[in-house]
Amino acid sequence: MRLLLIRHAQSTNNLLYAETGQTTGRSHDPPLTPLGWQQAQALAEFARTDPTFQAVTHLYCSLTTRAVQTAAPLAAALGLGVQGLAHAHETGGLFVRDEAGVGYGVPGKTHAELLTENPALRWPADLSAAEAWAGGFEREGDEAAFLARAARVLEDLRAAHGPDDVAALVTHGHFTQFLLRSLLGHGAAYFMVYNTSTTLLTLPAPDAPPDWGPLVGWVNRFDHLGADLLSQ
Repeated sequence: MRLLLIRHAQSTNNLLYAETGQTTGRSHDPPLTPLGWQQAQALAEFARTDPTFQAVTHLYCSLTTRAVQTAAPLAAALGLGVQGLAHAHETGGLFVRDEAGVGYGVPGKTHAELLTENPALRWPADLSAAEAWAGGFEREGDEAAFLARAARVLEDLRAAHGPDDVAALVTHGHFTQFLLRSLLGHGAAYFMVYNTSTTLLTLPAPDAPPDWGPLVGWVNRFDHLGADLLSQ
């Protein structure tokens, strides 16, 4: 199967860090900025004629607001529903910090709340539609947990799809690193991925020899964005 990884568009937390270099005042579940909405729309317009996007058979996103919002115009452009994935969120999950600076987890939104952001969103079958997504809190810096979760996401996608499927996943910048580490075993290398950039991988069949890795089509493709729309 082919897997197209898409980083979400610019969020208010991304903008905060770009402007200040700080995380003070961050949101636990930030929405897109006006620039982020422009990026998401540009991606969707590009997808209307791009051969890779036109071949997408299944569209997924994490259950964070920024990912759900990014997937909305893309789903409309491709005429696809968007399957939410509870385990495809950013490393650390949703959290806030107490007065001592210690992080603790907080829940996300319900299906009904996220449907207002993306009417095409389908709720994970193993979650109650009436309850908020738990938020996926993880201990800060727990790279073993991040890598294990990335492997789980990839395993679930591979189990769900055959060789003719093209799955697109709207996910997150840092979590993308662990998805790639799980697939490529590249250790501590870090891949730059701009907001709404894409990474294309062809995954070997489950019965392929163990030394067969994925075919990397590209990493951090952003030709749908003009220079005025680029952000990290």
